[in-house]
Amino acid sequence: MVTLRFIIGLLVLVFLVTFALQNMEPSVTFHYYFGYKYGPMPFFFALLSSAVVGIIIAMLFSIFEQFRLRAIIRRQKKQLASLKKEVQEYQELLPEHLIEKNLDPYSGKEKA
Repeated sequence: MVTLRFIIGLLVLVFLVTFALQNMEPSVTFHYYFGYKYGPMPFFFALLSSAVVGIIIAMLFSIFEQFRLRAIIRRQKKQLASLKKEVQEYQELLPEHLIEKNLDPYSGKEKA
């Protein structure tokens, strides 16, 4: 698996390098607001910079999503702990001979 990843990475690198070498003539100028310009620059650098900006934006959205999901997991763990405590309290109220401790909680069958 490591060898396959290495080969795929090497092929992508060769593709990028050959693409960069074929597109090195300065042909792109970035125009910003208020009349600010940057360039001319090679076409490959324009593509590379836009890809990097896209990756950074995707990473930021991913980080915010991870924080949101972690908050949901924390909330659900607290809820699970309170429900387990409530079940334990109810089990303490029942007489011991009515509690079937040998049952599998998922199938309802007795454990071996």
